[in-house]
Amino acid sequence: MNTRPDFLIVGMARSGTLWASAALNEHPDIACFPSMPVRTTSSEHRLGEMHFFNTLASLEPNSNKARTRPLSDFLTKYGNIFSDLVPLAQNLPRKEFYAIAVERYRALCEKVRENKKMVGESTPAYIFHLDFIDTLYPGIKKICSLRDPKDRVVSWHFNSISKGKKTEQKITEDFALDYVKDCILPEYESLLAYKGSVCCYTYEHMSRAPHEVVRNLLHYLNMDARNGIIEQMVKNASFDEMRRRHAETVDTFAYEDKGENAWLRKGVVGDWKNHMHSDISEKIDSTVFPLHKKVFAKYNLI
Repeated sequence: MNTRPDFLIVGMARSGTLWASAALNEHPDIACFPSMPVRTTSSEHRLGEMHFFNTLASLEPNSNKARTRPLSDFLTKYGNIFSDLVPLAQNLPRKEFYAIAVERYRALCEKVRENKKMVGESTPAYIFHLDFIDTLYPGIKKICSLRDPKDRVVSWHFNSISKGKKTEQKITEDFALDYVKDCILPEYESLLAYKGSVCCYTYEHMSRAPHEVVRNLLHYLNMDARNGIIEQMVKNASFDEMRRRHAETVDTFAYEDKGENAWLRKGVVGDWKNHMHSDISEKIDSTVFPLHKKVFAKYNLI
């Protein structure tokens, strides 16, 4: 039996990582979480993004605190799976604490794996901690989805509205460029700096040819990629199917269809044209393009 998770979906934010996780989880030999949206007031029975590595990374002496989550989050979040470990961090050497935390994470992954051959987890914030992840799980396979930054800004805009963090319906230049500066550019820089291997694909490719993307992911993971399996994976991970299952399983808050402002929202390629002034889109492109070009060249993306 494996003694560690087999792969991680490491990013990027607002780029369809939930779709990738849901699709992989539909493979008969792969378990991946989260495979459904989790937005409940008490979600112990449903695993969302665990933020495991970016939380542990907060203990690293030279960590960028803006890219980590405080260890205290483990006390109340993520189903309290790691809550009893927090006090240990004050009394144990860091490496010893890591070993205990990794064992707990391994046990969680094994529980999710059940009888499947492979298990993985998805948290987009992991993209900032690729080297740190390798210190804990050397050589673990990593998957990353990239997306047009303009559509990512739109997605973040509506996500912020759905969470009550933003009330203005208009996407302003400051809002767009702040997200580019704070999130998108650092993600590109992280991929460029990393010396290891990451399997990258684009959201646009996934939207245009989901079967092809799924097949490529399965080849990367060395898993069965027969046409019938891929067809079922794509079908069961579709937006409509995910939305239907989400509406059926939500039990601690009223499910509401809020249209554009819905919490679970279908990302349409090129949707930025419907929500963003051309001046803003041009500034995003000019800001991101130099790094975008380098990342696409490094990871053989078109």
